[in-house]
Amino acid sequence: IFGDECILNEPVESWPVVEVLITFYSTKFPTDKALEYIKLRKPFLINDLSMESTLQDRRKVYNLLEQCGIDVPRHVFVSRDENGDTYDIEEFDEYIMINGEQLNKPFVEKPVYAEDHNIYIYYPISAGGGSKRLFRKVEDKSAEFYPHINEIRREGSYIYEEFVTTQGTDVKVYTVGAEYGHAEARKSPVVDGRVKRDSEGREVRYPVILSPIEKEMARKIVQAFRQTVCGFDILRVQGK
Repeated sequence: IFGDECILNEPVESWPVVEVLITFYSTKFPTDKALEYIKLRKPFLINDLSMESTLQDRRKVYNLLEQCGIDVPRHVFVSRDENGDTYDIEEFDEYIMINGEQLNKPFVEKPVYAEDHNIYIYYPISAGGGSKRLFRKVEDKSAEFYPHINEIRREGSYIYEEFVTTQGTDVKVYTVGAEYGHAEARKSPVVDGRVKRDSEGREVRYPVILSPIEKEMARKIVQAFRQTVCGFDILRVQGK
């Protein structure tokens, strides 16, 4: 009902009037313009578009998850994009120090921008060192190991967090409302960087049953982020 020409070039007053609206992030989508339309027409929202700025910043996501009592890996923010903050960072063979806080290797380096999937993992020298770079799937590849690169990135804003062991699988959860969720497990890209596919070329995934704690976690996420239809990952660590 909303074509590209309408969304990009027409004033919101000319957009079709609807009673129910659902929106998802996409490149070049005019979020501010859509928020103007929502303010003007006041449709029922399946997903709250005003939460987009939170969803696009991993720092805000982590903070909100913690406010909801949902566990996240131990982490440190390096926010070079805010207030010109500076950080005292020292790198060692087995760990790094960020403003006096020690984070042991292996650790994960995530860009704060949620659409940036260039996530790096750094390994201790005692285990051979090097780093693994994760990225969006390209054909059958989703990661590359660099045995001689041990230094972290020094430009940009990142979350540094402990690496958690998940027995080689990720659990992806998809919700429709706070009371329904479907979950699938897939091989983690951390294992070998290869995407496992079936005979038809689709990534191999297996349905899994969520525990009562995981179901409650899903309910909290839907309500806290005000996203009726959404998806997120769960890391199962030591039976949790």
